[in-house]
Amino acid sequence: MKKFLLKLSYTVLPIWLILVAVTGYLSLYVIPQVSGDIGRLACIPFGLEYNKMLEKNMKKEIMFRTITQAEDLKSLHTDVLTIGDSFSQQQYDGYQNYLGEKGLDVVNCFWRMYESPLQYAYNLLDKNVIDSTKVKILILELVEREFETRIERFDKNKIEVQRQYSEDTGVSSNSWSLSRARDYILYQVGWVTPIYKEKLDMDLFTSDKPRDLYFFRDDIEMGVSIRNGEKVKQVYDILQEKAAKKGVRLIVMVAADKYDIYQNHIVDNPFPVKTNNEDIERIIGRSTSLLLTKQYLLPFIDKEEKDVYMFNDTHWSYKASKIIADELYQRITRNEAGDYDG
Repeated sequence: MKKFLLKLSYTVLPIWLILVAVTGYLSLYVIPQVSGDIGRLACIPFGLEYNKMLEKNMKKEIMFRTITQAEDLKSLHTDVLTIGDSFSQQQYDGYQNYLGEKGLDVVNCFWRMYESPLQYAYNLLDKNVIDSTKVKILILELVEREFETRIERFDKNKIEVQRQYSEDTGVSSNSWSLSRARDYILYQVGWVTPIYKEKLDMDLFTSDKPRDLYFFRDDIEMGVSIRNGEKVKQVYDILQEKAAKKGVRLIVMVAADKYDIYQNHIVDNPFPVKTNNEDIERIIGRSTSLLLTKQYLLPFIDKEEKDVYMFNDTHWSYKASKIIADELYQRITRNEAGDYDG
């Protein structure tokens, strides 16, 4: 037994002590300076000033409602209902807030109510939960990296479980955790990381490193092109037909990945060119019922507009939300949906 304990003291104990030390360092010095989902994912201490700078230019009130319980849909009456991924869950800086500013009544379904926004939106229409008496415009937002996966998993006969939202969000991001310390060490030595970092050819962020681009690894790993165009067109048509039968105007909005938006400005880009947005338009065609956000944000990037997406985050900033809200408003206020003339 003594020999075993002695051997343990030479092997496991040093590793445990290192993890404890790193855990303390993380909790006391790194985590308090973490900001943005990129910072949280990879334990990068971006600091808090960047977010404070952006907040100065955001709206000071939330001008749309968020429902968190499926029961709330029964009494719903609104101009615009939004169902989507994380790009639809921003608050003061969300595109819904700028639609609300224009006088529209906007309601958002909180994303913890469902697993797939696409499946959930179809179920609400198919089961008569929403129709023209409750909703005029339905905006279905799908993030680019998840777009084809959502399409492939769609099933007309599947019922999306209507989850009930709970305020309990689990472990605090600043909790002392040995596993978090382990991950931090792996990130630092470069063995594994959820975030890639590349250099840009011009200043595109308001930071001390304006040419550093941080983006989510899954922007690349979850596909750079659409593989199953036939299924994409089929599901899109099914959704549009179902919405039309219910008297609801449906706008499918694809929120562009951060990598896709900035890929043309990465110096010596080692990654493949991402063409998902171009593939989607080729497959479906140009339509006022399909909003590819890349088309409206990329011109601002090319003109060296800073912080269209956030430096420390995978999501767009209030600047992009305003741009997208303007385009949505133009489409919503047109007399009827239809194809572009050219």
